[in-house]
Amino acid sequence: MPELVTCKDLTKRFGNHTALDHINISLDSGKIIGLLGPNGSGKTTLLKLLNGLLTPSEGEICIDNNYPGIETKKIVSYLPDKMYLGSWMRVSDLLTYYSDFFDDFDTSRANAMLESLKISPKDRLKTMSKGTKEKV
Repeated sequence: MPELVTCKDLTKRFGNHTALDHINISLDSGKIIGLLGPNGSGKTTLLKLLNGLLTPSEGEICIDNNYPGIETKKIVSYLPDKMYLGSWMRVSDLLTYYSDFFDDFDTSRANAMLESLKISPKDRLKTMSKGTKEKV
């Protein structure tokens, strides 16, 4: 199987703290991978590097032979623990936001999914439970 993710000497530092230290891994496409480790072992840091929210201090990370960026956002998804969108936003605002951000975003498919989940585009994030926000 072709490699989907490759990390070569991947290192991430935050000041004097090293979160990832010269990591070398290859992950094949078509597999489900779990990251296990104690708190502070670099799991979230690796995920943020994969989706381009952080940049490496050293080394490189490639996704489908591309560095994290616009092209890799089409194949990498990330659901953070903390909501990063404004609670004042409506679901319809998010549809507009994502359609601007992702060139392959399918608004009609998103609306069909919202309908099947019984979520109104008029609903505001601040009125939703954590689970419903994650669905959105």
